[in-house]
Amino acid sequence: MKTIITLLSSALFVAATTFVNAQTTAFAHPETPAYKPRIIKDFGLYLGINGVSGSGADQFGLRPLGSRFVALSWRRNLPLGDKPGSMRIGIGPELAWNNFMFDDNQRLAITTPATGLSQAVLVRETKALDKSKLTTLQGNLPILLLFGPADKVTFGIGAYAGIRLASYTKIKPESGGKDRERGAYNTTSIRWGLTAEAAWNEGTGIFVRYEPGTTLFKTGQGPDVNVWSVGLRL
Repeated sequence: MKTIITLLSSALFVAATTFVNAQTTAFAHPETPAYKPRIIKDFGLYLGINGVSGSGADQFGLRPLGSRFVALSWRRNLPLGDKPGSMRIGIGPELAWNNFMFDDNQRLAITTPATGLSQAVLVRETKALDKSKLTTLQGNLPILLLFGPADKVTFGIGAYAGIRLASYTKIKPESGGKDRERGAYNTTSIRWGLTAEAAWNEGTGIFVRYEPGTTLFKTGQGPDVNVWSVGLRL
């Protein structure tokens, strides 16, 4: 009799354990639907500061906090794998404004020598200036390789190329009024650069850009400077 009771108890124990495990699996671990990679729309607002490097940087004095970078990006992130966290390609157009705020009461001007090419130079004004800047607007096409979970920290490295859409200078004397003049000012029509980003919280992050292969001004027609930008991506 004891043997029968022991066997029945053991059978009930195994059955109960099996039932509990089955219920735990069914409720705590429901069947996960298959992951379907998709194209993600990724609008970005870039806010930062500009700077320059190169042999002409010393004569290109800028106000660091006044030389601002702004860009609007309409990017699409294309999946390269069929698993969450797979690498992605980020590509899409953007509009980028580089604002170069000059220091030491200087403004940008074009001089035309009797012989040779016109030159973009910085000249010192006799009247006190509250602001003096050069602004360029570019249409860019960045391409980035993105890796890392999209809902955590994502890193991106890549490059961009762009064409100048507009440029102008603006001076604002301390005595009042302002003078804005549109023109190319010998700036390079097409510029390209390298970029890197680290983003979190669905796109908020930091970025850095540098243009090692192209200069702000055409070769021999202005200061020999390369542009860099750094800031936040929102």
